[in-house]
Amino acid sequence: MFNQKISRLLIALLFLSLSSCAAEKNSGRRAVVATVHPIATRAGIDAIRRGGNAVDAAVAAALMLGVVDSSNSGIGGGCFVVIRKADGTIAAIDGREIAPAKAHRDMYVRNGKYQPHLSKTGALAIGIPGSLAVYDHLMRDAGKLDLSVLLSDAANVAENGFVIDAKLADHIAITKEIADFPPTASLLYNNGKPLQEGDLLLQADLAKTYRSIAADGIGHFYGGPFAEAVESWMNANGGIVNANDFARYQIKQRETVKTIYRGHTIIGFPPPSSGGVHVAQILNMIERFNLKQTHRLNPVQHHHIIAEAMKLAFADRAYWLGDPDFAKVPRGLIDSNYARSLSLRIDPTRTIAVGQHGSPPRADEDIFGKHTTHIATADAEGNWVAITTTLNTRFGSKVVIPGTGVIMNNQMDDFAA
Repeated sequence: MFNQKISRLLIALLFLSLSSCAAEKNSGRRAVVATVHPIATRAGIDAIRRGGNAVDAAVAAALMLGVVDSSNSGIGGGCFVVIRKADGTIAAIDGREIAPAKAHRDMYVRNGKYQPHLSKTGALAIGIPGSLAVYDHLMRDAGKLDLSVLLSDAANVAENGFVIDAKLADHIAITKEIADFPPTASLLYNNGKPLQEGDLLLQADLAKTYRSIAADGIGHFYGGPFAEAVESWMNANGGIVNANDFARYQIKQRETVKTIYRGHTIIGFPPPSSGGVHVAQILNMIERFNLKQTHRLNPVQHHHIIAEAMKLAFADRAYWLGDPDFAKVPRGLIDSNYARSLSLRIDPTRTIAVGQHGSPPRADEDIFGKHTTHIATADAEGNWVAITTTLNTRFGSKVVIPGTGVIMNNQMDDFAA
């Protein structure tokens, strides 16, 4: 997400802003791994200790999060990755879920009325997952270890179990829809009640799936036995995803979003993610303010200015951001002159009303090409990896495909009205 010119302070803030961060300095190796769960962070560090790099650490952590942070992530979901390799090349890899071939405009309409629950829960909410395809690509392109080794490590934790923390216990308790899906309830409930903090979560089916992928490659998932199991479940439950949808899945290479903030080059993920554009636009707006001095003299005003910039950016997000494969997303959103024109609307002493979006330059001509967790890793060789991965909302569609242990996303809700 950041290039060589970014300061050590910004890197430290990135890592320390996450809840679980560890550094490895044994045997002369130096690396940093940050995730939302200590077991996943440890998996990343273990990959470094085996001779891996930041890429191996990131993938190890991501696969482990699918075991220990299953309300947010897993191979049943999608991801975005920004990677800076040791040779200085930077890439943005799009592993977002895609719609099944049989998806259509009115698939969530019943008797002329939109039914929002259909895009959030159950069979019609599920898109084709991309995370595993991205992890395989990363390992082949820049990793040092074998994907099968990392899958096996995560499978061991899934099979032997881990102690549920307060966060996961809370997510299970408040997600009432789990009870509507027996395979999911059998995984996350005990005697009809949600698992509690301190309980042991055992995931034998997920361990079996991970080991099958380790043995057979990702073809087991994309078009093989896993995809066939999904198709079988879909046919029995009113879904439209089939094995061919999995077989045709392909990751996409995107062009990164770049902006300069106070002499530092910031690199982010482009559309269909809104994050890279958002961060660039907000930074461009606040650059004209002396925030350091403002924070010292008036911390409230400091926060107010940032909030106002975010408000203006979100108004543009609501109108302009989308999937560049299907919508025109103007590059002018990250134009510094456009951002300055927006920032002139910010009054340091009062809130402003933002009734509508702005109009970036060349909005019709200069466009981008066609409950979430984050992972950040870096090593001394110069490999830096940032992964944002998700099932969309908490526990995704709430569906576990029987016999697989994989919780499926509900990313199709992004297509809803």
